[in-house]
Amino acid sequence: MSNPTVTPVPLPAPLRILQPDEYDRAVKAGVRAARSTGRATVQEITDAVLAELGLFSPPIEPDELDPECCTAQSLPYDPEECDVYTLGQWQQCGDEPGHDGDNHDNGEFGWSDGQPGTVPARRGTA
Repeated sequence: MSNPTVTPVPLPAPLRILQPDEYDRAVKAGVRAARSTGRATVQEITDAVLAELGLFSPPIEPDELDPECCTAQSLPYDPEECDVYTLGQWQQCGDEPGHDGDNHDNGEFGWSDGQPGTVPARRGTA
């Protein structure tokens, strides 16, 4: 049984988080264009190109998150507030699952639930 897709708080216009199928089509187009390159490399390139356009990949799926950490996520989308390596890369809260409050931190970024580009913790899940 798969986990349902998470729904992030929308980013300010004109920025947009792509739907999973839109993102997958963009990555597949990159793979076709760079046949000798692996999917992970093309995915990194696609993420960087999309971030420059103000478009971002969907959040990390729940089954791909670190189970030892809180499931809350945040998307660094403002190039003035993050470096080129984290722009557009979803961040998972590094606190323990079920921690108190709606504030999250992973050592590099801190955020609160409800901010644009965030996904709140899934309560009752590890």
